[in-house]
Amino acid sequence: MRMMTGLLYSLTQIALLRKDPGGLPSSAASVVVFVLAYAVADAVVGRVAGFESVLARTALDLALTLPFFWLLLALTRRSHRFPQTLNAALGVYVLLAPVIALLLLLLRLPDKSGQALGVIVNASYTLFVIWYLLIVGHILRSALDTGLVTGFAIAVTWTIATIAISRGVFGAGA
Repeated sequence: MRMMTGLLYSLTQIALLRKDPGGLPSSAASVVVFVLAYAVADAVVGRVAGFESVLARTALDLALTLPFFWLLLALTRRSHRFPQTLNAALGVYVLLAPVIALLLLLLRLPDKSGQALGVIVNASYTLFVIWYLLIVGHILRSALDTGLVTGFAIAVTWTIATIAISRGVFGAGA
């Protein structure tokens, strides 16, 4: 229980941009656990979003994410940081997935208050996505020993590329 509390604390600190992934587990077994946790969280978020082929989308996302992170770190001669970097990115997503799901549910509600709620929810979702990209940028900054702007730019590029590939495979609703 103490280990789980410490892990949640570390992920929360990473999400708040206060810590780097250095305190996370770096074993192959921990990567498997984080990948499985991410797959479950992403499947739930995908189901809430109303996506079809949720498991296939999650599998594609992981099939793009794992090699991307490994290649990025290998090209910069930091492949030894792969487990902690991946665990941080996937773990923070798992931590934030309930909020993502809630915002997606709110986006699907019919707006009966003259669009005010819709504007607030859309703005909140947009800010939340930007925050998540900043978190991933922060994680990449730490892993690559670079600046936050560079990490953020890589995170945004990676996100746009994965969305484009997903839309190419599954259609515009991706």
